[in-house]
Amino acid sequence: MKKGTSHQLYSLIDELRLFSHMALGRIETHTFNSIPFMTWPDGSPCIPANLYILSLLERAGRGGSRGLSTRCSRGGSLGEYASKIGQLIRYCYYKNIDLIHLTDSTFTTFIDSLRDEKSPIYPTSKKKSEPTILAIGRLCLTFLEFVGRLNGNPEFVAKGGTIRVTHETFTITSRNGRSIKKTYIHHHSLSLGGRTRSVFPITDANIKKLTDAVDILPSSRFVNIRRKIMLLLLEHTGARRGEISRVRVEDILNAFHSDEPMLRLETWKQGASSERLIPIHKMILSDIITFIDLQRRKVAKEFKIGKNDGFLFIGETTGEGLLPDTITSEVAALKKAAGIKEKISPHMFRHAFITKKFVRMIKEHEMSNSDEFRRALLDVKGFIAEVMMWTGHKSPESVERYIHLAFKEIAGYSA
Repeated sequence: MKKGTSHQLYSLIDELRLFSHMALGRIETHTFNSIPFMTWPDGSPCIPANLYILSLLERAGRGGSRGLSTRCSRGGSLGEYASKIGQLIRYCYYKNIDLIHLTDSTFTTFIDSLRDEKSPIYPTSKKKSEPTILAIGRLCLTFLEFVGRLNGNPEFVAKGGTIRVTHETFTITSRNGRSIKKTYIHHHSLSLGGRTRSVFPITDANIKKLTDAVDILPSSRFVNIRRKIMLLLLEHTGARRGEISRVRVEDILNAFHSDEPMLRLETWKQGASSERLIPIHKMILSDIITFIDLQRRKVAKEFKIGKNDGFLFIGETTGEGLLPDTITSEVAALKKAAGIKEKISPHMFRHAFITKKFVRMIKEHEMSNSDEFRRALLDVKGFIAEVMMWTGHKSPESVERYIHLAFKEIAGYSA
């Protein structure tokens, strides 16, 4: 079992085997990996929370696949669910309230306590935005609905129940014109407004600052070159940090020796075996192979790893593949060394990658506004499909939100 941080109330069970059904006199089982195991702050198991997590194992994930994603060092989407309900569990523990004894007013007080939290970095700022509190609140309400059913009280969370909620329905229209109805749970303590989380691509200037900062930090040559290669892949692949951490040496070699280099990436958030191929320049691959042949080879030899085996990014003192969180820490260390004040994260490289693809398309078609561009999208679905294939997005709508960022980047282009 992998232990989490001191702030989270769950650990990850590496492998969990559960009964599925009987077939021809034999017991058939399902095996799940990286499943959160929930505890109270004192370390004792939180049985209602663990039963709720088990109930989510068969829930449809992205694309209709069975189960929520558990890929990443914190348990993926299932770990995110555990983290959110963990905040309610911690609140109830320290207030000495049993989950089933929560009331409408105590739930409201819980939500207010989330609003009162201050940022540990910027004490004058709030720790959580309203959209974040809304997401936590809705998930906690769903969890409490489960707790009510578990205790034989289906009216525990309901319209006119102990915790008074409503179920709101809205309709969205997909690109093919099909209407899809969706329902969400709502409580009067939750705000539907507030600051929304914006998507900001990292700037070319900040990428250069991060790259230049590699030589400032007092690290070994292996770590310095590894950081430069990491920045190269983040910038030129548009991959998520977890996908970057899973790149293997053989993936680099296979791409380099191809006539038209295509790098294999595992696609996170789309099931356990999803992957994609993205085009990558041979000059970048050449720099990476130099790192493999020189710096990485020495570390791999020390830990008896085959020259062309294992993950591209390995630890200098362990020989093991880097975790996604390590990539975040590396970028944060470079940001600090570079003296960059604004927010920088690995995911902002992904935003920049997608935005630049749209910038290229806008310039090729000489379009002057986003409405004109959207109309043109109907005629160039192939381009959208291509971008989705490179980025691992499931829906065109997720990609199209970068349109305004693209026009912002080329402001004044029409002249």
